Amino acid sequence: MSCDIDYRYRRALQPDGLTTFENALRALNEAVDDVRLAGRQAASCPAVLLLTRHLQRIADGRPTECEADDQALRSQCIERLAELKHRPAIIALVKRGIDYRPEELRHYRREGTRALRQIAAGIGLEHADYRISYYTSQEQLAGEHVLEADGIYVRISPERFGEPGLAWRNPFWKPPGAVMRKAPITALADIPALTARIARELKIAPPAQPGLI
Repeated sequence: MSCDIDYRYRRALQPDGLTTFENALRALNEAVDDVRLAGRQAASCPAVLLLTRHLQRIADGRPTECEADDQALRSQCIERLAELKHRPAIIALVKRGIDYRPEELRHYRREGTRALRQIAAGIGLEHADYRISYYTSQEQLAGEHVLEADGIYVRISPERFGEPGLAWRNPFWKPPGAVMRKAPITALADIPALTARIARELKIAPPAQPGLI
């Protein structure tokens, strides 16, 4: 299963935080690691090429804004992001296994948090209304991502021993969330549909629509 990560494309398109040579070099090295993880060639990856140009501009003391000849590479990154939109990397990571693999674990932690934030937003939760935590017994092992808020508990975990990777319930085991409901990690391929299912089964009211003026 393909294990391409969209993070390097997003980072290459918005490298605003990469203001020092050290930070830009680290971002470039991480992008190369991501390409290897995906089984692709670093020399032809538009994100790697953009980050390389960004690093060179910092080294030369030149402005780091996007230049005209970057546009083709930026377009390729945007196209790749569109392709990966419905193939969240966390699905491939869990399916291929991530224990004792530092690079995969790094992405698993970030992508799990990202998926839970998308679920929270789909339900209509504000950032101050929920908490996302990560629990693991050992740093070398993949752990559990947990979203907790009033009336909702959602967990993303590695699929070990046949246990599905997604689970949700009421945080206090109250009806209608008194039973733990589960789904395979592949349900994250359609987060809006998953979010609607969670809201329906836990009887969470949909987010209020803005009033018409």
